[in-house]
Amino acid sequence: MNKNKLVAIILSIVLVCMILASCGNNTSDQKTSQDSTDVDESAEDVEESTGPPVSSSLYEWSEAMESILSSGRFPIVDEKIELTVTVPTASNVEDITTNEFTKFYEELTNIAIKWNVIPSESLTEKINISLSSGDMPDIYLNCNISQTQQQVYGSQGAFVALNGYIDAYDGVFKQVLEKVPNLRDIITMSDGNIYALPHIEKCNHCEVSNKMCVNRQWLDVLGLEIPKTVDEFTDMLRKFKTEDPNQNGEADEIPLLGYEGGWNSSIISGYLTNPFVYSAIHLENGKVKLYYIEDGWRDALKWLNQLYKEGLLYPQSFVIQQDQARQIAQSGDDVEVIGCYPNGVPSGAVGDRPEDWKNYIAIPPLEGPAGKYAIWNAYSQINPTTFVITSQCKYPEEAFRWGVELYDRDLYYLKAFGKEGVGWRKLTEEEKAKGINDLRSGTPSEVLVFADGIGWSDKQNYCWRGIGLRCDTTDFSENRYAQMQPGDYETDMEWRLALDTNNNYAPYVPPLEMVLPFLVYTEEQAAELANLETVINSYRDEMAARFITGDADIDNEWDKYIAEMKNKGVDKLLEIYQSAYDSKYGKK
Repeated sequence: MNKNKLVAIILSIVLVCMILASCGNNTSDQKTSQDSTDVDESAEDVEESTGPPVSSSLYEWSEAMESILSSGRFPIVDEKIELTVTVPTASNVEDITTNEFTKFYEELTNIAIKWNVIPSESLTEKINISLSSGDMPDIYLNCNISQTQQQVYGSQGAFVALNGYIDAYDGVFKQVLEKVPNLRDIITMSDGNIYALPHIEKCNHCEVSNKMCVNRQWLDVLGLEIPKTVDEFTDMLRKFKTEDPNQNGEADEIPLLGYEGGWNSSIISGYLTNPFVYSAIHLENGKVKLYYIEDGWRDALKWLNQLYKEGLLYPQSFVIQQDQARQIAQSGDDVEVIGCYPNGVPSGAVGDRPEDWKNYIAIPPLEGPAGKYAIWNAYSQINPTTFVITSQCKYPEEAFRWGVELYDRDLYYLKAFGKEGVGWRKLTEEEKAKGINDLRSGTPSEVLVFADGIGWSDKQNYCWRGIGLRCDTTDFSENRYAQMQPGDYETDMEWRLALDTNNNYAPYVPPLEMVLPFLVYTEEQAAELANLETVINSYRDEMAARFITGDADIDNEWDKYIAEMKNKGVDKLLEIYQSAYDSKYGKK
């Protein structure tokens, strides 16, 4: 018998002893009696089904643990090594240096971590100093190393190219690359190298967040159907204004209200302009298009000016913030005064309590001259900046393994939600029989997360939550458990967001070929771009407000607007976008 086999047998025997010891004290509903029976087998058999021992005080035996330990992938190294990792603070993690998952993962991998924890509010400044000085850790984790920084510092040799490790290691990340559309292109820099591993989290309602929330009770009172076209929407607003839908005998209704600074809460955030022009910087046959210099943008603003002149749009929508919008919404003495508002969430303009937003539903996109589109941020599920290995690292292959293993489904659930059976658990047969589907995938639920009542935003110290790598997307459904979300459409916002998005918006997203992916710039381009975007976007918003309110006549001043856009550098802006797109995604 060779030395490695002997070591594996000894480790397996130690694991058996730990499991048997923990079973006597385990009063949870886990399968402890069954597990203690199952492990009563010869050392040769145990060698085939278990991995290295993990302290029972950290993570007791569970199906997820069994899957991880029997994979043969751990420990990563036989003799313990140390890596330095820089990570920002997280409001929902008490102390990553003492965190229960941190201890567990160290035992599992045999890799100790020397943590450098940076306050999140000073992260950008500290990371920039670290990069410019060369005083770098082995790993930057969740530090938002931008793709421009990856390209610049990677090409200078400061970051480790991961291509070889990705291709050589037969782990789950290869499947992630195959399943998630365009992922390899997105994380590959112009020099052909990959310098960072991404965090991937599908959020349906985040990807399609340019919504219009409409008071369904007012629709019912007036006997109106949900509007499908621009004309029907205009007619609905007119009836909201003139036919007393809140039934208090007063003309206090505000048909349409927007506010600044919210999540797609502006009147020009997209929902109301999409019927005339697809209101996102997008692609047409590989060419970047700026919607706000198109004729369709002019036509959208003319329609909004019509709404303004008829008193259907709240006149202060371009200056008020959310607090002021909510004061207006709650000024009605037990009656609602707002008919509809653009927002990414139903609570936006009216309040956070379910009773504030219960009557507001997100209606489908309107059809207009440009068609019927919902803005789709198709790549918002991907953060391509999460895990970077630097040239300071003496153990780059081991560091890669330490990070990439977190894509494993069961390991991810331990990392994000804690112990199986405590922070999350498999559903019982009775619960499955209720037929509750996962809100993202629509498939039957398999697990309940936050089973201990501690939510994602609550501070705890038994798991990492969003720190580290993750692939939770329905593009790769085999790598996620279908989750049961407690609640209902009337009182739980996640339910409402998921169902409204899936039913009313997802059918109208544009082809993926229209969606502009991540762009990467040279240092010179990035510096010039920052100034151009600030000046041009500010002028776009200023003139949109003036055209809508009638402070500027759009028929007489549109040509002047386009000329001023060119004067402010819109052609150069477009050139930078196109150059960056061609450099990264163009034909090789």
